[in-house]
Amino acid sequence: MRIAPALLALAMIPASAGADRITQMTREERCAYTAKLHVAAAYHYSKGLPRAELKLYWHGDETPGEIEFVTRIIDQGYEAMRRETAAGRADIPLELLGDKAYEACMKESTL
Repeated sequence: MRIAPALLALAMIPASAGADRITQMTREERCAYTAKLHVAAAYHYSKGLPRAELKLYWHGDETPGEIEFVTRIIDQGYEAMRRETAAGRADIPLELLGDKAYEACMKESTL
């Protein structure tokens, strides 16, 4: 009888050891989160805040994978806005940018 709880504990280790909030999201949830991060980056870009000065505040329980994901998406959001600005579309509505980011994520392509 004592072996069952031990096996249960061992069975749960691999699932929880590498899991984080990003990997547990469905594709739709991850793409919605990606779009929100793109919009946040675009907002700060449009206010003239350089990427290097954008401070990200963490809760303290993020995994390295979560930190990498958020940082990468924010960087991509700033880069997307640089491209939009260079193409003369700096005034793209944030809602449209969010929609484009969501669609690109769902198609697994870049914005």
